[in-house]
Amino acid sequence: MVQPIMAFTARSIISEINKLLDKKVVVKLVDGRSYVGKLITFDQNTFSVVLGDVESESGKYHRVIIPGTRISEIIVETQPLFDAEEFAALLRERLNLNPNVIRVLPEINAVIVYDRIKVSEHGVEGAGGLAQRIYDVFKEYIESKKRG
Repeated sequence: MVQPIMAFTARSIISEINKLLDKKVVVKLVDGRSYVGKLITFDQNTFSVVLGDVESESGKYHRVIIPGTRISEIIVETQPLFDAEEFAALLRERLNLNPNVIRVLPEINAVIVYDRIKVSEHGVEGAGGLAQRIYDVFKEYIESKKRG
C-alpha cells in the first residue's frame, strides 16, 4: 500500500516541476549557495536540473547543471498568470461549450478543446473560427490577470 502513495507523490512533484519549465526560479543548494535562472529541463529520476541565463553570487552563466543531490529547494518568485482550471471554467461559461469537449492537463498547465486546440500560458495553438474565439477569450483573460 505504501508504494502507490509514493508513486503518486513522485508524480505530483514531477507535475509541479513540469509547470516550472521556462520559468525563472531560485535553486538553493544544501551548502547555502543559490542560483537564479530559467529552468530549462530536469531529470525526473535524479531531480537534477539545468538552468539557463543564470545569476549567482559568483557570477553570470549561460547554463548551469545542478545534481539533484545538491538541491535543498526550488523557489518560484512569481505566480504564473495562466491557470488551466480557471481558464477551462471561463471557456465553458463564455463560449457555452460542453464540459465534455474541454480537458485540463494539470501536469503541463494546459487546456485542450475538441482534442485539436491547445491553450497554455504560451497562447492558443490551433486554427479556425473556434480557435479565434478562444484566442479572444484568452487575450481578455490574460489582460485581466495582468491588471489584477
